[in-house]
Amino acid sequence: MNRRAFLSLLAATPSTLAALELGNRHAFADIERRSEIYPLVGPYTHALKKNYPTVYRYLNAVDIGHAQLAEVLVRNPANEELTIHLLEHVAWDNVTQMFLDPRRAPRLAPAEETVAPESSKTAWRLSQAFDWTHVLHRQIYDILATDFLAARKAEYIREAYRWYQSEPRRAFPGKLKTHDLMEHQPFSQYWREKYPRFTTAEFRAMFENPDLLPRHMPMAHEIAPRFLALFPDIAECFDNLHSFHDIYNDILAHPQIADKQAEVYRQLDVFLDPPRALESAPMHPLPANLSAVDLRRLNQFSHVEHMAMMVMSSSEEERAFLRQSAEERITTVDTLLPVMSQTWPNFEKKHAEKGHLKHPG
Repeated sequence: MNRRAFLSLLAATPSTLAALELGNRHAFADIERRSEIYPLVGPYTHALKKNYPTVYRYLNAVDIGHAQLAEVLVRNPANEELTIHLLEHVAWDNVTQMFLDPRRAPRLAPAEETVAPESSKTAWRLSQAFDWTHVLHRQIYDILATDFLAARKAEYIREAYRWYQSEPRRAFPGKLKTHDLMEHQPFSQYWREKYPRFTTAEFRAMFENPDLLPRHMPMAHEIAPRFLALFPDIAECFDNLHSFHDIYNDILAHPQIADKQAEVYRQLDVFLDPPRALESAPMHPLPANLSAVDLRRLNQFSHVEHMAMMVMSSSEEERAFLRQSAEERITTVDTLLPVMSQTWPNFEKKHAEKGHLKHPG
């Protein structure tokens, strides 16, 4: 093709596309836009990798674990026994080795599409939202890993968050969505009950002793009260991201959901719409000086105990609950059941079906 023909083709392209758009919109209905966007570049870029290389590799292992989990669920929809084996042994062992020896973890942060290509095809819009929010995660870690003054760090964090929000089709909002969406829908909790061992990838100690793995998803008000106080919208944005990881896995794992993409996108539309389905529980932050023993004890609380803490009236009440025996916690949860049912309309039905209400341990 000569230069004149090439330029003519370029000139014709906009009008051709416009005609196609006007004449046959349905031809493009199943095509998802795959444009790339990039984070801000600042004097903090790559600070975490440079100053805390082991932590950086641990984060890469976490991302690998999340992506592999979804990928295995997508690739084996009709063979649950095989899926459980692949997650509980192959994927689990792979991520565990990365935590026990960080040199095995990737040297660079992995993109969702490269680690989980089939999962990304299943829900490309979600893959973009996951990647974009992980980018914000990494930017904030980079900023915090510098030796800048606190005020300058806060300024950079706010600037990065504004840049993140400039892509509303990919950005999780800074107001927490109700736990009814994550915990009390018909498909909720399916993958956690079917695949209990591969629930999270947090700390080396948890992989050395899997009994320490959290039994519920840790939230910012429990484990990051200082960050929550300084940047409440960013903390709740990250909580929304983590909640949607659970929702996505539940949908992929649940055998009665035939059209996975349609259900994922139905849920994603709710999550990316800032005013819809917001959390109403008080969720008081726990004290910032909890010991490692207290934090591990908290991680081992059941789902119902975790939900009970979310509706407590003060941080002091939560702390007292943390020190109670298992028998005392059962009594406390029973007294809070009416409040929990009022806070989350689907709570009572979901937990009655599963027999959790009277046996939170």
